[in-house]
Amino acid sequence: MAPVSTGGRAVSLLRRGLVCMLAGGALACGETLVDETYSGTPLFTLRGRVVAPSDYVDEEDAEVFLMVLWSPGGAANADKLVPQPGTLRRMAFFRSFEMHLFDEPGREFLSTTPSGARYAIGRLGGFRDANGNGRKDDSELFEGYSQNALIRAPEALSASDSPTGAPLSAGWHLVSTPLQCPSSGGPQPTPGPVDPVADGECGVPLGAGCKKDADCGKGVCVLNFLGEWGGGACLIPEPPPNGCRQKGSVLLRAPSPDTTAYWIKACAVSEDCGRLHPYQCDQQIRGCRPSAEAVVDINGREPARSFCGGSGPPQ
Repeated sequence: MAPVSTGGRAVSLLRRGLVCMLAGGALACGETLVDETYSGTPLFTLRGRVVAPSDYVDEEDAEVFLMVLWSPGGAANADKLVPQPGTLRRMAFFRSFEMHLFDEPGREFLSTTPSGARYAIGRLGGFRDANGNGRKDDSELFEGYSQNALIRAPEALSASDSPTGAPLSAGWHLVSTPLQCPSSGGPQPTPGPVDPVADGECGVPLGAGCKKDADCGKGVCVLNFLGEWGGGACLIPEPPPNGCRQKGSVLLRAPSPDTTAYWIKACAVSEDCGRLHPYQCDQQIRGCRPSAEAVVDINGREPARSFCGGSGPPQ
């Protein structure tokens, strides 16, 4: 029977089938290790690292396996995460990784909004291959997850359809959480603090790399805020010492009860930021920050049952 073509996915599956045949059956297809020498063009590449408490890591076997897990219930109802076939990858603790994704999430992983728009949302999950068979068995539980949300939007989403609560372009996105999900008609979240208006001309090179405060004019050089800011970044603290909040900036707040906040460079796409990975235009806040790294924390804890966080700030 001739294969039913679904565009690039059919070609990808055919090539992957040939790889399995050439493997001579040494590894079964499905949830087996994907040959990392496969040279097709990935649809998206996740970059990140795997971390864990020292008592979770076997010094003689530091391998860990990652998979993409999707939430068919959407952003708000993420109590069920389903692995996507063909995304199993062998990684190592405490080392950076690049995870190439070659297949679109299937229809069964997509969430449909009341207007009929569709998107997939998920995260990475990690487990240890206890029996060394190179696959995910039912007895091998996921022991850690990434905090970022991986979003695949087949088409552009309006603010009312987007899980970020803001318009989202078609494509793949790795965004900080919790998301400011649009209301579905249920109880309304408690309003957060009202941000001041940023309308000044402060002369601060927002988002530029720096080593010291003097590099940032009337701003400050931030090296660590909600994570490391590699190479430093010029930001403006809130409240600003001189009262100037720069036009073209957005406010990034620390989670409550911490009151720390900084004005960061606003953006529409990552090219607006002018910085290398892990800096990106984080679509959750539409601001330039180093959030393009997927950190998978193997700690034995369950993930949050929702990607949404009411009015809480992104992390």
